[in-house]
Amino acid sequence: MVSAGVVWSTDSTGEVKWKCVKASTIEGSFETSVQVRCDGNTVKFDGNVSRFGRPDNVFGYDLEQCIEIVNSILADLGLPPFTKGEKFYRHVRTEHGMVLKSAWSGAHLSRIDLTANFETGSLSNARAYLEWLATQQGSARIKVGTHGDGETVDWGRGSRRLYAKAYLKSDELRRHGGALELIDHCEVVGLVRFELTVKATQLHSMGCNYLGGLDMDQLELLFEERKAVLTRAEHTHDDMQDLPNALRRTARDWLAGDDLERRMSLRTFQRHRRELLSYGIDIAVRRNVIDFKPRVRTIEVRPARVPSWYDFGERKAA
Repeated sequence: MVSAGVVWSTDSTGEVKWKCVKASTIEGSFETSVQVRCDGNTVKFDGNVSRFGRPDNVFGYDLEQCIEIVNSILADLGLPPFTKGEKFYRHVRTEHGMVLKSAWSGAHLSRIDLTANFETGSLSNARAYLEWLATQQGSARIKVGTHGDGETVDWGRGSRRLYAKAYLKSDELRRHGGALELIDHCEVVGLVRFELTVKATQLHSMGCNYLGGLDMDQLELLFEERKAVLTRAEHTHDDMQDLPNALRRTARDWLAGDDLERRMSLRTFQRHRRELLSYGIDIAVRRNVIDFKPRVRTIEVRPARVPSWYDFGERKAA
């Protein structure tokens, strides 16, 4: 048993109807923690493994390394490790009747966070880049949002499947008391972090909700699809001469703040949006004409490099 106590409910006669073990908080260095609970039968783990016991997680670990760290923490608590287990088949009732589906006897996964870092060249570039990202809707159903002082842009907030965000890593480090050398580095290179949270419903639909059945190639493909919003633009807003006349008029009306969804037919609106996305223009996101700046800035976004002095401070498995 590993817990911080038990919560239970009784009926009017005092008979226990259900009980739930509360998770125990496992403290690490640098004010980090994870949650572990075990009711004697099932072990549950929740937390940011890449951050645990480290001053920061600007550069993190792959899935295999994370599982190794988790199992090291469990071993310290006298608990068995998470393993893939063995594959087996069982009958599952669906709307089409009973079907035979595969399952694994090992660990289940309910959430995975995938991340990548990008350099924009300077803090000023990074802020301008996020301003542009705030005009880029993920799809017709995935709305874009901004938070804080514009340092975070996200897509799919509240979704039960996928949630993505891009943000200034230097601002986050400063809020959490990060090392000044690392904060300075992130500002100098204009570091932008992109994160994709894959939730339980999505993992289940992909067949990746078991550790044994996890297909990392499939998850990486999903990550690349969502990451495409970062490099959607091939032209600047002022590069209108290359546009066909109809698209040019639509783009200029959008820049002027017109409500195109009300003025255009749904079919025309969807076609123009699809064609303008390659120019970095998303007409599904209303423009704030007060904030519009006609100045053109070209920003090169490239994968971030790990500085030679960066210390991963890895926790070795027991």
